[in-house]
Amino acid sequence: MLAIIVLAYALKRIGVFQTADYQILSKLVFRLSLPCAVITAFSEGFQRSGEMYLLALFGLGINIVLWGCCYLACRKRGESSCAFYTQSVAGYNIGAFTLPFIQSFLGSSGVVIACMFDMGNSVMCTGGNYALTSALMGKTEGNRVKSFLKRFFSSVPIDTYLLLVLLNLCGLSLPLPVLALAERIGDANPFLSMFMIGLMLDFSFEPSHLKKTALVLLLRYGAAMLFSCLFYFLLPYSLEIRQILVVLSFAPISSLTPYFTERLGGETALSSFTASLTFVISIACITALILNMGIGV
Repeated sequence: MLAIIVLAYALKRIGVFQTADYQILSKLVFRLSLPCAVITAFSEGFQRSGEMYLLALFGLGINIVLWGCCYLACRKRGESSCAFYTQSVAGYNIGAFTLPFIQSFLGSSGVVIACMFDMGNSVMCTGGNYALTSALMGKTEGNRVKSFLKRFFSSVPIDTYLLLVLLNLCGLSLPLPVLALAERIGDANPFLSMFMIGLMLDFSFEPSHLKKTALVLLLRYGAAMLFSCLFYFLLPYSLEIRQILVVLSFAPISSLTPYFTERLGGETALSSFTASLTFVISIACITALILNMGIGV
């Protein structure tokens, strides 16, 4: 999986692919391979229980905590800095980045756990962080609630999560031919996701970026260590669920962060550079966690 990312980045550097090509893979991943991987996982590994639904609240809760602390700390630093920090510190890239690792090492049961967490996380990543920040910054153009709901429900992975949970609550399941097709397509998700990440990597920066980027990295991975300890040592869940929550805590910045940073008047190039660094750091952290915790062994 690491080699796929390196291969994609190398092919981009020598001109076989362009950075903009990631948009095609992004459509394939978010509208096809990722939803199909989720469908397969839920058909094989979803068990209805209260603790599963609480995972969505954990995903929402830690985002709200991170966003709130960040806003209180940077609200007097100017709109550009406030936009950058609030969008970069909160929000986790689960579907396109962390989920393929879990899919490869833990299979269906692990994917379901990650998806339930991502249901709460996605509320903030798909517009919640942006809506809260823009409202408090006094940027009131348009209907924020309508815009957020439109973006949230236009996300194919989120719609897939909600549909599968609803079917499960009703005691229904998808037809076997649909599941067979979804399994075949979903098998390609780790490759497509990792190749997309490789094309997205962008390490061009200005010296002035380093200080702000270093602060974001310190806050994100400091929070990751704190939340992972809380999840692992305090939650009364099975070892598998606690291990997956630890891995999810080290997920990189959401792919939508540069877009929302720009909408708020922040520095898009700085946001893209910081996101690329978190991809690299999270790869190292998640790989080390998987190996040291014996996940999937």
